[in-house]
Amino acid sequence: MANVYPPKMSPLLMTRDPHYIPGYAGYCPQYKYSVGQCYGKLTSKLLTDPGIARSGQLLLQPNQYQETNNNVGTKQHQNLLQSQKASRKGQKLTDLMVSGYTGFVPRNKIYFSKNYTETCADAIAEFEREQLKIASKKQEMELINALQTGKTRAQTEQEKKLLTVNYRTPLTATSTNPVPYYISHSYKVLTSPYLMENEDPDKHFISGYKGHVPRARFLLGTNYPTITNCALIEFNQMLNKSKSTSIPTVNSVKEGETLARINHIYPPELGMLPQYTGYIPGYKYQFGHTFGHLTQDALGMSTIQKQVVD
Repeated sequence: MANVYPPKMSPLLMTRDPHYIPGYAGYCPQYKYSVGQCYGKLTSKLLTDPGIARSGQLLLQPNQYQETNNNVGTKQHQNLLQSQKASRKGQKLTDLMVSGYTGFVPRNKIYFSKNYTETCADAIAEFEREQLKIASKKQEMELINALQTGKTRAQTEQEKKLLTVNYRTPLTATSTNPVPYYISHSYKVLTSPYLMENEDPDKHFISGYKGHVPRARFLLGTNYPTITNCALIEFNQMLNKSKSTSIPTVNSVKEGETLARINHIYPPELGMLPQYTGYIPGYKYQFGHTFGHLTQDALGMSTIQKQVVD
């Protein structure tokens, strides 16, 4: 077993393989009954002791990449990678990728159940095969163009078959004066969904909108545009039923007009709504009452007057 793992630089300073590193949460035979050594030396002793019953195949993998007999096509992968090294001198993809590499490895997500080096080798080999197919198709198109234009002559039977393709390169235009395309309807700048009529089909928010939509949290069971359309219509109906005239309804605001100007922030006869995050004079030094009571007539009442219980 010792020959499988590479030699250490110093057997005195470094624990010999195989051993588990600190933090490993898997099972180690007889570990709970052993004390007196550090985790690495203790697991190394337990994994190499012939008197301890354990599995004949360890979960640990050697640090260096080795060829296995059951890995079909490993030599072909390496030969393919070696043949493509000259074409990718500036790339970092090799046949011996080191674990911990955080860069992009093409086709790596579809391979699993192997260590990182073997997974990267299979992924890079498949990527190189795809690149070879693309390069061969490109060469075939260049050869077809050269044969059809008379730059070269067909010498083999395969080259003669290329002359019988349905299309000739370069492709010719179907019309010398193409008809320009005109849009049947002009682009219309949409207004805010809040200002649209209830019958407008565009009165909704598109999927992915992250803003707040009133009354939308109580609707479910359909797509997002339909939910926001129903929520906006319900919100519009609630505003129309409101008796307050200080807040204009949605239908009362037409396109091109602005909302009515609010002359005051702190109403004298009412308190502020809970969760209001703006500044309130004197609220920092008040306590003992509700938010609405302490913020009522914030500009007219002093701090002492607000503390007095009615």
